[in-house]
Amino acid sequence: MRILIVQTAFLGDVVLTLPLVAAVHQWRPQARVDMLTIPANAAVLQGQPGIHAVLTYDKRGRQRGLRSLLQMSRTIRAQAYDVVISPHRSLRSAVLVAASGSRQRLGFRQWWTRWAYTATVPRPAHGHEVVRNHELVKLVDTQAPVPKEFTLRVEPGMRQEAVQAFARAGVGDSDTLVGLVPGSQWGTKRWPAEHFAALIDLISAWPDTHCALFGTPHERDIADAVVTACRTPVIDLIGKTALRELPAYMARCDVVVSNDTGSMHIAAALGKPIVTLYGPTAPALGFSPYGVSWEEASVASLSCRPCHAHGPERCPLSHWQCMRELQPAQVAERVSRLLRAATTRAARGADA
Repeated sequence: MRILIVQTAFLGDVVLTLPLVAAVHQWRPQARVDMLTIPANAAVLQGQPGIHAVLTYDKRGRQRGLRSLLQMSRTIRAQAYDVVISPHRSLRSAVLVAASGSRQRLGFRQWWTRWAYTATVPRPAHGHEVVRNHELVKLVDTQAPVPKEFTLRVEPGMRQEAVQAFARAGVGDSDTLVGLVPGSQWGTKRWPAEHFAALIDLISAWPDTHCALFGTPHERDIADAVVTACRTPVIDLIGKTALRELPAYMARCDVVVSNDTGSMHIAAALGKPIVTLYGPTAPALGFSPYGVSWEEASVASLSCRPCHAHGPERCPLSHWQCMRELQPAQVAERVSRLLRAATTRAARGADA
């Protein structure tokens, strides 16, 4: 059996599709499962358990337009998939699913794309995205259990290279490393650079504790702003690690502090404790860290949040209090709490 999963949305959405891949394999262990995604996200899927091949569709770049959409449709159809599943609810994805010619086409029930699928299910309004996506598997396997966690495989060689790189930067084997993700595609989701810098100064004052910045080459301006505002050294990896390498470097972290963005979900898939900085969005939207210990850092008293499913580029009310008023000391306290909890769990495990 040949199965295709279509997810051409953002990085976080792609990572949160991995539990769906695992559930599909539990349903059909011998099946070949491929994934279709955009080129920018393909690297994170390469070599992951259960994924045979990663197909790419550059819908925002060189394959933009109707002609490329039709060409991609023909490419998918030629693969003769038995089942095609799409948690992505866009019209473009629906066209690709419909054109596949698959006998079983599974998706969420929407009036503008319902025609593309042979079986649909309502997308739950509430609950985590992992759980919502799992409803698609129930269309073919009603007994499929909802995963309690999920994992992202890291190549041992790449993991060792990351450990060595951190060692060269002064991080000892027993030292604590806190990863920070100051970027986001959406402007209002970005905690101010000076707040990240103040947090780094607070954390770096703790014994044997280091901080590392993670992000894409497009976020160099954010990195420069953070580093410039810091009074203490920070390991700046923004734009210096490819997406395929990012999980290996994050795997060395003891805690990750992140805006509500895709890298946060990579950290969760690695089992890392996380402090998530919520401003225009909120956990209730269904995209919080899944299956790990995590803490929310937010200005809870604001009645205007959440204001958007993704977070607009600018604050609709022009005050951006949701991020500006979130204080570094609040976040540092949550980081400390997660580190203490992790130490306690490790001690209990050693005693067991």
